[in-house]
Formats: sequence, C-alpha cells, structure tokens
Amino acid sequence: MRIKVVLVLIVSLLTSVHFGYSQQIGSIIFDNLPADMQLYARDENRIAQVPISGTVTNSNYSHISVVKFRNNERVGYQKQGLSANSSSNAIFNITATIKAELAEYAFEVYLVKSPSDSSRVVRRENIVGGDFYIIYGQSNAVSWEVDYQVRYEYCRSFGSLPGSGAPWGKSNDIIPRVGIFGVEFQRKIAEDMQIPTCVINGARAGASIQQLVARNPNNHADGNTFYGQLLMEAQRSGLLNRIRGIFYWQGETEANSDNPMSWAPDFERMLSQWKEDFPKVEKIYLFQLPLFGGGVYYDEIGVLREYMRTIDVKFPIIQPYAALGAPGWTFHYGLPGSLKLGQELAEMAKFHHYGAKEKKTSPSLQKAYYSTKERDEITLVFEDYQEMVYPKDSTYENISGSTEPVSTYSVKDFFYLNKQWQKLKSGRAEANRVIVKLKQVGSDSLIKYLPSKYHYAGLTSAPWFYLGPFLSNTLGFRAFAFHHNKIYNFEDLGNIQLTAAKRVDHVNLKWNKLSAVKGYVLDRISGVVPTQTHDIFYLSASQTEYQDLTARWDLEYTYRIRGIGDHAESNIAVSQVEADKIILGLEDEEGRISVFPNPVTSRLSVKSGRGGINKLQILDQRGIVILADSYNDNPEVEVDLKNLASGVYFVRAFLGETEIVKKIVVLR
Repeated sequence: MRIKVVLVLIVSLLTSVHFGYSQQIGSIIFDNLPADMQLYARDENRIAQVPISGTVTNSNYSHISVVKFRNNERVGYQKQGLSANSSSNAIFNITATIKAELAEYAFEVYLVKSPSDSSRVVRRENIVGGDFYIIYGQSNAVSWEVDYQVRYEYCRSFGSLPGSGAPWGKSNDIIPRVGIFGVEFQRKIAEDMQIPTCVINGARAGASIQQLVARNPNNHADGNTFYGQLLMEAQRSGLLNRIRGIFYWQGETEANSDNPMSWAPDFERMLSQWKEDFPKVEKIYLFQLPLFGGGVYYDEIGVLREYMRTIDVKFPIIQPYAALGAPGWTFHYGLPGSLKLGQELAEMAKFHHYGAKEKKTSPSLQKAYYSTKERDEITLVFEDYQEMVYPKDSTYENISGSTEPVSTYSVKDFFYLNKQWQKLKSGRAEANRVIVKLKQVGSDSLIKYLPSKYHYAGLTSAPWFYLGPFLSNTLGFRAFAFHHNKIYNFEDLGNIQLTAAKRVDHVNLKWNKLSAVKGYVLDRISGVVPTQTHDIFYLSASQTEYQDLTARWDLEYTYRIRGIGDHAESNIAVSQVEADKIILGLEDEEGRISVFPNPVTSRLSVKSGRGGINKLQILDQRGIVILADSYNDNPEVEVDLKNLASGVYFVRAFLGETEIVKKIVVLR
C-alpha cells in the first residue's frame, strides 16, 4: 500500500512541474531554460521562439546576457539589465529565436558585473526548431518488432516518466520509444523538408479502444490512464499548442470480438476528447486495419474497415491510410514494412503540413458502375488524382502441412459480387480507374474488395495471412479494402474526343459536348513517376474548349478528359503535346530575323527580314517566358534586358503564324 502511495505522489509531482521550469543554477532560479536536445515548435515562417527567463537572487550583477551558437559558431548575443526589487531579486525575460532547419543551436547564459567581469552560469546545446507529432494505438502503433539500432540527429522525442532518462533525446534512445515507422517518418521529413521533428509514442500493446479512450473527467492528464499519460507528456514537452498530426493505429482487439463496430462510437468519443485536449492538431491519420487470419470468418470486420475508409467524409480532419500490403506482414510488420509505412506517411504529411502541391494517399473507391450495356464490365473509380495499377498474379508459399507447397494468387479472385468470390475474368487499370470483366453477365448490385478476414472461401491450404497481390497506384500506395459498395447501372454518357494544339502562348484544347454529363474533369500530366506532375481542372458541362495558359514550352504534356455523371462517367479521351524542340536548341538557320548586339548588356534590337513582328518573347533555358510584348507588325523592335541576370536566353519572334527563335547571351 505504501508503494502505491509513493508512485501516485511521483506521478503527481511530475504532472505539476514542467521540465525546464523552476531550476536553480547558481544565483539564478530559471522559469524557462532550454534542455539539451530540446525541440521548439516552429511557426509558419520556420522560426521557433526560445524563452529564457527567471530570477537572479544575487544583487551584485548589473545585467544578464545570452550568447547563441549555431553549429558551434557564435551567431547572436542578447543582454538585459538587472534591477533588484525590495527582496534583492531581479527578474529577467529574454526570448531568442532559432530557425527550423538541419542545424543545432546552443545557448550560454552569463551573469555580468562589469565589462571585464562575467561568469557563465549554464550552457545548453543540441537544440532545434521543428514540428511535433503523436503516435497512439495498440501493438502495431508501438512498431517495435525488431531491434532497430538506427538513430538520427534531427529525429527527437520526449519522455519524462520514471525510467525515461533525460527528458529530451534522439528518437528510440529514450522511453517511450518512437518505433520504427515513426522514426522513419521523421527521417524523411528531415531529409526532404529540412525540418527536425519530435514524436511521442503513447501506444500500448494489446490495448482496446476503451482502455485508450478512458479519461479522468477531473484531470485529463491523469498519469493513471493511458490517455492521461500521453496528454501529460505532450503538455510537459511544451509543444501541445503546435501539434501537426496524430497517427492512430488500433482496432485489432475490437475486430476479433463479437462486435467489431463497437469500435466506432468509442473512436468518435476519442475524437471529441482530442478536440478538447489537442485543439491545435492539424490532421489525424487513421490506419485502416490490414487483413489478418485465425478463427472463423466474420464479415462484420469488413464493416469496420469500411467505416475507417470513409470516416473522413464525416470528420474532414481525418486522413485515412491503408497500411495493408506493405512487405513482411505477419499480423505485425518487420523492418521493411515499417520503413515503408514511415515513408508513405511522410509523403502524405508533405501535402497536409509542408505545402506540397500534389496529394498522395491510399486509393479509395469513389463509385462503381456497369460500364457496358451488356453488364459484363464494372468500372471502379478512385480519386481524381490517382493513377491506378492493376497487379500481376503472384505466387506465395502455403502454410505448413498444406497439400500444395505454393499457390498462385490473382487479385481478381478477391473481389466479391453479391458476397460471392471468383466471379471476375480479368482486370485492367486506366488512369484513376480499375475496370474488371465478369465471367458471366449478371445482375449483381454489390462489390467488395478483399475478404473481411483471411483465410476465406475454401483457402485452407493458403498462407495464414493474405500477402497479395493488391491494387495500388503508381506510387506504390495500396488501395483501401472496401465492403459491399453499390454497383450503379449502366448510363450511356456518350463518347468524348479531345484535340490539343499549340498556339502562340497557350495550348488550345477542344472536345465534343456530352449532353448527359454534369461537368468535365481535365487532367494534365507531365514527366514520369515519381517526379511526374498531375494537374486537375474541373470544367462546367457547357464548356467544349479550354486554353491552358500555364503550360511550359519545354515539357511534353498528356491531356485527358472525361465527362462526369451522378453515378457514372464517360470514356477517357487522350491527347498529347510534345515539348517545343525549337526552344530546346533548333534555331533560325535561314536568317529570317537578326538580333544585335549579341552578347548584349542592356538593349537588344530584333530585326525581321520577312514580314513584321507582332509579338516577341524572351525565354530562359527552361522555356519559361520571362518577358513578352506585342507589336503592330513592326519590322524592327527593341527590348530592354537590363534586369536580366547573366546567362543564355532565347528570343522568340512571331511573324504572323510563323515562330522564329534566336539564342542570345546576356552579360553583366
């Protein structure tokens, strides 16, 4: 009984004292002082505030100073005079700033009596600015199936509970450990975005959602609950008001119960509590449960997965994620699978927190419909930005004692029409769609992808876990499993055709009008995976033409357009535009225009020997127009280039419908 009282007292003291507060060092009682390895939250300008404040108890000093170092080089100095109060104490408050970057800062605090008499009180080092994330859930969120020895300097964590050691440290160096996918996420953000991060992992192996959501109503940060311990750590880190995201992976416990959907109301209660206790969180990343085996087949697990897949419709703060299909699944992931998860989570976070233009997620079914009159083909439509891949068949070893050592698996066999499997003949991918062919024409009204539990439908000699193949996009994100979604009837929206033609300063796109559509989706794709760009334009049903004014002349583009109905879509029409070969180096060999002087320092004269000039452009080596002007068919014009940096440029002259290019050199 005495031991229990002591533990409660320790937790109570830890809860009431923030690390870095009320530390007495020499003649200073610090209210705020950085700890070694501490991370401070950045603002949107990538600047973090570092407060250093407290009370000087010795009246013999005239002022206090703080020296700032960046990578051990002195970069800043601040001082503040000291005026003692009636009790001979002097209060000071200094705020330094650091950049959120791959650099470490140090601070030295000095007490000064005179310009020649000062003493260093304390030095704190390896301090960074960056972002804060939380991991919560059960064993898969703990993510520690192997002993992962790798540590990264700019991947930080915080742990202040007994046994954690120093409060700040490298991820996986302190307790609780961040876990493998967490630290891999941090590594990717540091390398790709040049921003350090702190992650706190509050996951608990085997925990039910009822255990994880339990909260003391009188003290939300009560360390006697899992929820309270996590909240307490977040509060004590000082980062709670700048939290970027929460990664939540849990539900295996409820999925293996008699009522999997008991998870849903508890999770919504968790969301309500997070809204109250983590009010600044920007995004919550929810893992859809992967497939697992054991016991009897229970289709209600698919209902839970469907809820996880579509919950963002009800709660837009949530970004669902399909962990299934990463390598090495055996109910937990080993090192390769965990690293894959961390890398994909980083790609998702770049869009939500770091300004990436293109969204990258697990493909999620948007609608399904019969796409032929004969009802022998079903089209599955995923998000507009997805580029789908239909996988090849795969061979896997069977469980020990099976009649066959290996089996060949085809993803078409793991679609279910009206709850029956193996009704598909083939499949293919087309843009953001997967099209499946039926073995026989039918009247099925529901489609499901992947069984609710594995093994299923007589696969008694199969591997214990479903290892693939999986639908995915071109970036390798696996599609969510979906559960008995409606198949809409065939709608004849017509056949769309598209033409794309280059004009003087844009690409002109034209298509035929489809009378039954609600609008059009136009895609513009350039480059190759993984660096390809994908722009999407949403157009009205009345449009039959679009001018692409932002196309670059040095890039090749593929344009696609499709008409959109309530429950179906038209065919996809495709047209390509090649890169401008003239800009890439083919010049005017016939002398139709002349430019002088060349090289040029300020004003350039352009003279036409064949007709007047109606437009002139100056382009850089990438083909981007940086200067442009129109003229009234003048035979000779002048252009002021004094604001251009030294380098190679191109002059594009428009003589009626003829375009002529000359290369010039600008000197400064």
